[in-house]
Amino acid sequence: MRWYRVSALVLLALAVSACAGGASTTASGLVRTRGVIVTEGGPAPGSPQPIAAKFRVTGPGGSATGRADRHGRFALLLEPGTYRIAITGHGPESDGRPIQPVPNVIHVGPSGARIRLVVSIR
Repeated sequence: MRWYRVSALVLLALAVSACAGGASTTASGLVRTRGVIVTEGGPAPGSPQPIAAKFRVTGPGGSATGRADRHGRFALLLEPGTYRIAITGHGPESDGRPIQPVPNVIHVGPSGARIRLVVSIR
């Protein structure tokens, strides 16, 4: 009989987490922020391509570094607020400096954010 209660609690926890839209908040007030970095332009067809860039975010909680995987995806735990993003490595360059993404400022709300950063290589 006890395993029924445990199963019910697990199902309830899963349902609550699904209703929260996947947003997760830590005890310190940090929220999960997910995104993708892609390039646009370049040789035909010029369709968006993910890049595994290194980047730095700077905002109200200080600064943090991140790295997108080979599919361009990344996730960070950040305090809600406004952050500036700068690519620091492994991305396209112009005159020996990393080309910066658009937008280069993001807003993270209390439930996190989904971000799409575009590096134009036209």
